Amino acid sequence: MKTFPPSIFNAFNICHRQAWLMMRNLTADQDNAFLEIGRLIDETTFKRNKKRIYLADLQAILDMVTRKDNVYYIAEIKKSSKTMESGIFQLKYYLYLLKKKKGIVAKGIIKIPKEKISKKIELEKEDEAKIEDILKKMKELLNSDYPPTTLKSIRKCKMCAHYEFCWS
Repeated sequence: MKTFPPSIFNAFNICHRQAWLMMRNLTADQDNAFLEIGRLIDETTFKRNKKRIYLADLQAILDMVTRKDNVYYIAEIKKSSKTMESGIFQLKYYLYLLKKKKGIVAKGIIKIPKEKISKKIELEKEDEAKIEDILKKMKELLNSDYPPTTLKSIRKCKMCAHYEFCWS
């Protein structure tokens, strides 16, 4: 099964067009306020126990990795619970990649520092099936020569760093 970088997998679950643009290295507006807030949260939270790992072969940056009682925990740090659903699924994709590509069975934690939320996440069999179904759809859609149509929700799109690729 072909896999994709976690950032593109996450984007696909939010907006197919954004994922298509990212696959073609069409860089988002790096001065976007929401990207800047994300970077600030990343730089200022969990400094003491943050152990960021870049897995080049998976094209993944794990926000935080810890080990307790011989169990690895992969943490995904988000700025708001508004992105909780996509964050959980992104984390499950990390767990999926680690299991399928590296043979590592780990557990996950979603952390939202501003809201003092820490939620444990596990990869279930049905999650694996859903991920594999999404990967099939991604392969078909992202290999297309033409981008998917824009979303109908301009309100949601105004926060996106790829906004100008769709609405200018």
